[in-house]
Formats: sequence, structure tokens, C-alpha cells
Amino acid sequence: MKILHFFVPLLLLASISGCSPPGDRIPVVGILEWERLELIAESNEPVARIEIQEGEQVNAGQVLLRQDATRAQSDLDAALAVQDQAQAKMDEFLAGPRPEELAEARAARESASVTLRLAKAEYTRVKKLHQKELASTEALDKAESGELSAQASLALNQARLDKLLHGTRAEQIAQARAAVAGAIARVRHAKINLQRLAITAPQDGRIDSLPFIVGEHPPQGSVVAVLLVGETPYARVYVPEQMRAGIRPGSLVEVRIDGIESVYAGRVRTISRDPSFTPYYSLTANDRSRLVYLAKVDLLDADAETLSAGAPLELSFVPETGNGQDQ
Repeated sequence: MKILHFFVPLLLLASISGCSPPGDRIPVVGILEWERLELIAESNEPVARIEIQEGEQVNAGQVLLRQDATRAQSDLDAALAVQDQAQAKMDEFLAGPRPEELAEARAARESASVTLRLAKAEYTRVKKLHQKELASTEALDKAESGELSAQASLALNQARLDKLLHGTRAEQIAQARAAVAGAIARVRHAKINLQRLAITAPQDGRIDSLPFIVGEHPPQGSVVAVLLVGETPYARVYVPEQMRAGIRPGSLVEVRIDGIESVYAGRVRTISRDPSFTPYYSLTANDRSRLVYLAKVDLLDADAETLSAGAPLELSFVPETGNGQDQ
């Protein structure tokens, strides 16, 4: 295609040497093109299945090919598990303690309270005996330690009960909500990665090329399908410098395609403001007469939808007076 684009302006220059005055019809040559959409692979997973064939007409949203989804599905399953875990933790915080947990905490506090009373009584008894020199200092110290330990145990169990009664802290609930939000975002990301393994048509069109076959690993970012879109093709032509000033978007033309007798009506879509290959400011006045400008011409006839890209063509029109509009 690049070679063809290179030679078309050369052929045009040869054809217009010694051309007629601007008012006469001047043939302009070019080739027939379709708008092309290149669909790329966002993963290097192997091609698992091709749903269509080259040349087939497809609709927007239709699946063209599928890449292997084993790894992406595993990532999604893992993300869903993390989301369930985070949601369960937040539900636990919001629900608060169960009645059984409260009953257990109250029973532990009551047991610690009874233990403390016994420890106090024991310390009092041993202290009296020690004053009468009927108990050793070691026994007194042991009884005192028992009382202190019982006091600490009661305080610990009371704190545990208070914690259950007061419920979960607001900061913990906020952290749990943030964890759930993060898990949901990871699930959404995993779903997107999984969906992108199914290459779909962004709009109606015809399949022009499928570079890979089942089992191949397309590099990430490589083209895996080429879609030709639009109702009709367009003519890619090169307008001589003498005609540039009289051509503007909207100008009507007649298009003749090699090998086809029919003459197609066309309308100029765009015409370049810059000449092909050589900037005008580097040329002399004589050289400027050999400049060409790239233009795109839409074919207006409905039956043009059956034409194939790459066909050589020639179009003609009468240049209009006045300055054209650049695009």
C-alpha cells in the first residue's frame, strides 16, 4: 500500500504535464479505500476461538474472536473471594457481639469477682496469722500476690465485657467499608480484563483481515482484526496544484474505477492544506506547478458498497473559481 501511495503522485505528475487551462476537465488519479478500524489485543493470551471469517459482515458488539480466559477467570475468582471476606468482616462489625459472647463475658467477670473475694479473704486470714506469728512472711506475700492477681483478672474481664457492650468503634467500621470498596474495585477491574479477552466489533462493518490463528499468542497491543466500516468506500486522490485553489469540501466529482463501466458520483470530503512530499516554500515558481494535494472523496451511490479497496480510479471535475476551504 505504501508503494502504491508513492507512485500515484508520480503517475499524476506525468499525466498533467502540459495540461489544459484550468477551466477544462483535468483527470485526477487515485485508489479506492475503505475506512479501517484496527482492533488490538490488550493481553498476550493465546487465541482460543475465532467466531467469524475474513470478508464476513458483522454487527456492532458482535464477538469476533476470543483469547484464552483461564488466567483472567482465576484473577476474578480470587478478587471475588477477597470481596466476600471484606464484606463478612464489615457485617460482623455492624452486627455487634452475639448474645452468647455477652453471656460468656459476664460469666467470666463474675468468676473473676468471686476469685477476688476469696483472695481478699485469704489475704486477711494469713495477715492475722502472720501478726500472731502463726504464718510465715512467705505465706503472707503469696496471699497478697493472689489478691493482686485476682484484682487484675477482674479488671481484664470487666474491660472485655465493656468492649462488647460498647460495640465496634467508628474507625473500625470505616476501615471495613474502605476494605470492601477496594475489593469491589478489584473485582470490577478483573471483570474488565476478562471482558477484553473477547474482541468485539465497535460498529457495523466487514472483516478485512484476521492476522492470527487459533493457538497463536498475539503480542500485547498487536492488531488481531481489521474492520472495514462505513456505508460506502471513498476515493483517495491527489489534486494537482493548478486545481487546488478551486477545490473545496463539498465539490461534486465523477469517479471512474478501472474495470467498471459505471460512473459514480462523489463529493469531496477533505483536501489537504499541505502539498505531498515537498513543502511549497522550498520550491521555485516553476517547481510549484508539479505539487499535488491529498484529497478524500466520498462515493454517493448506494451500490458503491460492493466495491473493493485498492482499485485504481480516476475522477474529474471542473475547478471552481475562488479560494477553497482547507481541511
